[in-house]
Amino acid sequence: MDESGNESFVRRNAIWLVVLAAFVIFGFLLFKGWDQIVNEEIDSMMTITGNFSCLPLKAGVEPSEACTLGVRSRDGLFYALDISRIQDVNTDLKAEDTIAVTGTVKEGTPALEWADYDIMGVVLVNTLLRTR
Repeated sequence: MDESGNESFVRRNAIWLVVLAAFVIFGFLLFKGWDQIVNEEIDSMMTITGNFSCLPLKAGVEPSEACTLGVRSRDGLFYALDISRIQDVNTDLKAEDTIAVTGTVKEGTPALEWADYDIMGVVLVNTLLRTR
C-alpha cells in the first residue's frame, strides 16, 4: 500500500515539477542578458562604462607630452570620445575617473585626429556621466 501511495504522490506533484522547471528555464532565458543594452540593435546606441584614461598609441608612434583622453572599458578596450554633439560637457573630469558614456560607436578607420591611437572605435557621445 505504501508503493501506491508514493506513486500517486509522484503523479500529483509531477505537474508542479514540470511547472517549476518551466519557470526556471523561462527565468533563465528572460534574465540571461538583463544587463546588456537593449536598443543596440535598433538604434546602435551603446553605453560603455570604464575609466577616463589616456588612449594608447599604436606601435611605432612617437609619444607626445600631452595625452588624449578616452575611455578604457571594463573589458580593457579603448575608445576615443567625440564630444562635439553634446552641449554640457563635464569639465571637471580627471584621468582614471569612472565614467559611463552613451552614444553611437563608429568602428573601423578613425578620423585623422585618432589615427595614431590603438582604439576599438570612436564614440559619438550623447551623454557622459561620472559614476562610482
